[in-house]
Amino acid sequence: MSFKIILADQDEPDHVQAIQRLWDDNLHFVAEGRYAWLYQDNPAGNTLTCLAVHEETGEIIGTASAMCRNFYFKGEAFKAGIAVDFAIDAEYRVFGPALLLQRTLVEYAWEKGLDFMLGFPNKASQGIVRRVGYEQMGKSIRFSRLIRTRSKLTAMLRQRNLPKLLAGPAATILDAGLYLQNRISSPHGAVRIIGSESDLDDYWRDFWDSNSAIDAFQGDHGEDYICWRYLQCPYKDYRLFSLFEGQRLVAFLVFSSRDDGLVLVDDFRFLEEKWVGPLFNHFWRKMRSSGNTVINVGLIIGAGMEQLMKDAGFMARPSERWGGILSNPEKSVDWRKVLAADSWYITDGEIDL
Repeated sequence: MSFKIILADQDEPDHVQAIQRLWDDNLHFVAEGRYAWLYQDNPAGNTLTCLAVHEETGEIIGTASAMCRNFYFKGEAFKAGIAVDFAIDAEYRVFGPALLLQRTLVEYAWEKGLDFMLGFPNKASQGIVRRVGYEQMGKSIRFSRLIRTRSKLTAMLRQRNLPKLLAGPAATILDAGLYLQNRISSPHGAVRIIGSESDLDDYWRDFWDSNSAIDAFQGDHGEDYICWRYLQCPYKDYRLFSLFEGQRLVAFLVFSSRDDGLVLVDDFRFLEEKWVGPLFNHFWRKMRSSGNTVINVGLIIGAGMEQLMKDAGFMARPSERWGGILSNPEKSVDWRKVLAADSWYITDGEIDL
């Protein structure tokens, strides 16, 4: 049984239909409108896609893509690919097209001039991605900050076969302590919630002009990217929580809320480390007034970021998520050395596409 790998043509209906069929049959969740949004509307460029074709039948049995993403380091722009939407029909997974598909995708990425590739595979795909040459980057940590404690206490009491009624009085005391602790912190700045593109203004452009020039490795967070990735996302209702010093935007985060009270922070950026604490303290107050129970932030990080998040009131626990990086051998930057520094982090919003 043999396979060939071809480059997908976005103007070829058979290719588009095959990609969407592979998604429907093999991936856990694919939202309506994903193809146009992710593959054609990305301001960083169209997504690069390879297809695995069964040579005897001509059937397209696998797909793998690289989403274009602009990154910055010391003010200089670099072009990256983020590996996404890897799917192989189940009956062909043991015959070898997966590794060939990923290797060919990387070859096309280098031909296109990309500086590096990032991959965040699930457990089933990690072995394949590692064999292609991706090397682990940073630590994967999930940070959480409690707003209300009753649900956590109830779960703990249930595990220990203790009366659940104890959770109420204990939660009242603990919640009061959390509230007083936050009020004592007296965070600086004023905040604003943004829910549409019309709410963005020149301050956003000024923020990114300043932020992109710092030494940290980071993805583009300019106005075009923020609008596309979050405000135009077809399957999740994102909002932006912004912190201002006077008329100057100094930090922001992107969040979504669930019915069970969990608040997910999918992205955040700041001009200086001193604004991280005030950003999350203001956000904690706002989420408390809305009845939420916990704030959750997933990151892949360099060494310095963990302490910064703990100082902002978060508890840390290891995550099973794995992130890998692969440098273009024809380019001058060795990204493994860049990421050996501690001044970088990658958020869930740049991973869960």
